Amino acid sequence: MTNFAFESKRKTKTIFDPVFEGLGSISIQNVSIKIRVECRKERIQKFGNEITVPVLQCQELEVKLQKVNLSVKETGADWILNKAVKQFSKNITEAIEANLKEEIRNQIDKALENLNSYFLMNPDLMLSILGITMDDLEENVVWV
Repeated sequence: MTNFAFESKRKTKTIFDPVFEGLGSISIQNVSIKIRVECRKERIQKFGNEITVPVLQCQELEVKLQKVNLSVKETGADWILNKAVKQFSKNITEAIEANLKEEIRNQIDKALENLNSYFLMNPDLMLSILGITMDDLEENVVWV
């Protein structure tokens, strides 16, 4: 159980803006995460020369949640809040799914940025770990 508070985001509140405090629990059923990372070559400037280096990029990220169950208690209006939560179950699932995908994308981007900065200094190490050569890679082309 987690403590929570539902309240209006509006800055000016009236007596008609409800605030509910209480406890809640959430369960998520069947989480599916699909990630596809590709290794490509990219041309960069290093010490005044153009060189080709391998880079890792996230090409695909798919996050799916089958269902999110949320329930509240000790709010003083449990029965109506739980009915509302049940009615908005699909919307709640979609919102949590989108937030989870965004957080996973941020973590992947940070991890790949760190790996790519390391492999920039040691490109042969990455290629040997992957068992490929620079010629095996497609060029990363940015269209302007």
